[in-house]
Amino acid sequence: MNARATAAAQPNTGSEPVLKHVHANGLRFAYLEQGSGPLVMFMHGFPDNAWSYRKQLQVFADAGYRAVSPFLRGYAPTEMPADGVFDPIALGQDLEALIAALSDYGQARVVGMDWGGTSTFQALATAPSAIKAAVVMNTAHPITFSSIRRDPDLVRSVFHVYFFQMPGAESAVNIEGLPFVDYLWKLWSPTFNDVEHLRSIKQTLSSPGTMAAALKYYGGLTDAGRAGRLPIVEMHTPTLTIYGSNDPTARYSLKEEPLFKGPHQRIVLPDVGHFPHLEREAEVTGLIMDWFRTHAPD
Repeated sequence: MNARATAAAQPNTGSEPVLKHVHANGLRFAYLEQGSGPLVMFMHGFPDNAWSYRKQLQVFADAGYRAVSPFLRGYAPTEMPADGVFDPIALGQDLEALIAALSDYGQARVVGMDWGGTSTFQALATAPSAIKAAVVMNTAHPITFSSIRRDPDLVRSVFHVYFFQMPGAESAVNIEGLPFVDYLWKLWSPTFNDVEHLRSIKQTLSSPGTMAAALKYYGGLTDAGRAGRLPIVEMHTPTLTIYGSNDPTARYSLKEEPLFKGPHQRIVLPDVGHFPHLEREAEVTGLIMDWFRTHAPD
């Protein structure tokens, strides 16, 4: 963690998120902020960006929280890491450093999905004191990886993990209009349609170097797993896990439960795909709010 990380702006109490910047873990991160009060971090996945949590930022700001949604490492306008490292260890260190930089007390409530969930699982294992309570959505814990790899149906469902590591993948994905982004959203969350948000995602991923960085996350995960650098340890932080029944991560998520030694609840939402906070916006936002009010009161 970079203890010298410093925030760069005053709290935002307006009715719209404000884009700000902060130095953490050796990088200049861009983040959206709304509201003032106890810090809540919202970590996005792929193919997505920090604007994914626009509605949640508003709800939590209205409820008296300082709601923050960073653009992950390499996702413009966040800086590109000079060392080219995009593995889960770095993601967990990013989250830990962001909390240290943005929180007056060195702690935050954290919501993460997909890669944001990976960063949250990592930090829950290696920096638990930084997280008061967590919500992780549609993220495969490392303990489930071996089961997923042995399940042909799931291998097919997560084909992108393998495809993105193939030579030439970026040239196939990073083409005009980014049709692969449209394809993945239709595949993973077919009932959700937000043209403006998809346009925002494509703008992010079209920034120079961003798509290449986003695809490197997959090789970083595979390499870390192969090297045994992904922690499979007990977690004592109050953690709510939310899965969409149609998301591949749900099938073996029960294997995670023995690792949670603190307060824990696992919810599988029927007929929900990869982006629960968008597909069931009010319901999922309410679940998150209730979890934090119950397990991380002010």
